[in-house]
Amino acid sequence: MTSADLGRALALGLLLALAAPTAAQVTDTKPVRVKVPKPKKLKFEGEVLSMNRVSITVRAPNNPYTVHTFSFNEKLAPKMARLVDESRAYLPGDRVVIRYLEGTDTAVKIKGKRRQHR
Repeated sequence: MTSADLGRALALGLLLALAAPTAAQVTDTKPVRVKVPKPKKLKFEGEVLSMNRVSITVRAPNNPYTVHTFSFNEKLAPKMARLVDESRAYLPGDRVVIRYLEGTDTAVKIKGKRRQHR
């Protein structure tokens, strides 16, 4: 058998394999349901470095090299934007406690007091 004949035989075999009717997939079992756990809410306490309409940057009080920037979730964003528009945003040096979802940098709740700035 020459290489040309071998090539034709392989092509014919491939063509027959692709043209063969395929069996329909039949499932008799119920789908497996996987319960996705809720992400935990973690807490970060720190000092505000800056804040704008879409994010807040906070530094840990015990380690000045630990800096986190949090964006706001859908429910918190309008409230923070309103605070910035009314000039009542958190200023640098304010202490805040930020609740955020584990594994993300999305703030869910921000709590803190503004200091008396001069």
